[in-house]
Amino acid sequence: MQTLRIRKWVAATLPFVAAWFVSVPLMAQAAPSVSTPLSRADLAALEVIRKDVWVQWFTGDTAQLRRVLAPELVAISADAPHWQSLDETIAGAAKFKAGGGKFVSVTFESNTIHHFRDVVVMFSHYAVVTERAGTRATQKGLATEVFVRTNGRWVHTSWQLDSSP
Repeated sequence: MQTLRIRKWVAATLPFVAAWFVSVPLMAQAAPSVSTPLSRADLAALEVIRKDVWVQWFTGDTAQLRRVLAPELVAISADAPHWQSLDETIAGAAKFKAGGGKFVSVTFESNTIHHFRDVVVMFSHYAVVTERAGTRATQKGLATEVFVRTNGRWVHTSWQLDSSP
């Protein structure tokens, strides 16, 4: 009777013990790379779109922003307590322009690109120069921007900006 119980326990437990021993070496392995190379044409197109969005925002070109920003946009800025929707982002661009803000330039450095089929995440250092009432200001920081290819074109779906001194 005792032997039968031991055999049942072993039979019930053995698959779990075996699975654990097999999985231990797999857990110790590094995760595989999931990002794939982005074509030069797609990279060039995305760099143009990215820069255009910044220029359009700071020049208050809300019609163009609506053409390239996704309806479900999530925009996170370093100085905002909460993310913004597309409508809030458009309103912010219009307010910047109406308040006398002028775009001077934007640059991106140290770009890192992650490409996952129809999704691209761009990481970069940015510097945007604006002017208001004759005074120039430079905002620098880190940017994470997400683009999705839909119906054959790239759409900007979200960004997160962190400012740095």
